[in-house]
Amino acid sequence: MNRSLLIYAALLLGSLGWAYQTWTHEDELALAEKVVLLPGSPDELVSVAYRSPELELTLEFREDEAGRYAWGRAEPKGAALEPPEPPPVEEGMEPLPPPPVPEPEEFKVGKTGDPVIEALAPFVAKRRIEGIADEDLGELGLAEPESSLEITRKGKEPKVFELGSNVFGGAGVYLRDPADGAIYLVEARLIRPLQGGARTLPDRDLTGIDERKVERVTLRVGDRQATFEQHNPDDAEAKYWSVAGEDDKSPEITAWVGKALRLRSTRYVQEGESLVDLANAFDFVVQGDDGEAVTVEVLRNFDDEGQEQFFARSPYTRGMVKLPRAAVAEASADLESALQAGGA
Repeated sequence: MNRSLLIYAALLLGSLGWAYQTWTHEDELALAEKVVLLPGSPDELVSVAYRSPELELTLEFREDEAGRYAWGRAEPKGAALEPPEPPPVEEGMEPLPPPPVPEPEEFKVGKTGDPVIEALAPFVAKRRIEGIADEDLGELGLAEPESSLEITRKGKEPKVFELGSNVFGGAGVYLRDPADGAIYLVEARLIRPLQGGARTLPDRDLTGIDERKVERVTLRVGDRQATFEQHNPDDAEAKYWSVAGEDDKSPEITAWVGKALRLRSTRYVQEGESLVDLANAFDFVVQGDDGEAVTVEVLRNFDDEGQEQFFARSPYTRGMVKLPRAAVAEASADLESALQAGGA
């Protein structure tokens, strides 16, 4: 065989091998270009704490029969506890009561927290900053840092990092390891959701199942029950709902299921918060195309002013959540028509 042909063949095989290595080790190559501050994986995380003059946020990692999840607690501090400015009052109107002072809030962390959690184990920096004299630390917000990030992993001592100011443009945050004084630049998108606390991290979903993956929904009201089936879930224009096992589209079922699957919580009910005279409004069971099923209980009672209010709980939420009155009222208005369409 021609010698040059053999050489070209060897080069081709080598380039294919290099391409395969690159493709199969993209994560390792990406990490190699950065600085690993803390090795590990998300499954090794025990807790994460962000502390600043205005907020102390802790994420505690728990596990139950439904899987692993993060439970958050956001506690306002300092200036965040100052009473908010009362709303303006027009002439001749009664003054409105002042807004409530922020209180500690607990919640299950939603999907918005997933990128942050995944980025903290391993925890990597964009680069190390060299040659910073002590007198220049103030320019980085690290002379007397007011914020910190504490990461605790299984079987390890907690690791604390000091947080400085954002770089120009806000894409990065300066960080210092107090153990050795090393200074790094980390991506601001990893820190910003923690700074948002209870505004950005709570899970508002009731089932955790993507609507496109929902196969069936069963509605239960008292001793009446009807099961519905989704068709063409990946086509927004062609998808519809029918009685389970049938192909005929039902506008009544489609309308009710759409409202039920769009229900989102407004907040988590806090420990010690009294909920009296709760009554079942309706239940619905959401089944995914993988066979997973989540039951959502929708409950109601009346507040001190006699206004109806709604709550929900499910294995996914891990706790009681409050629902928006208007959204539940709309879904409730369609219950009878959906049940009748389903033959119940």
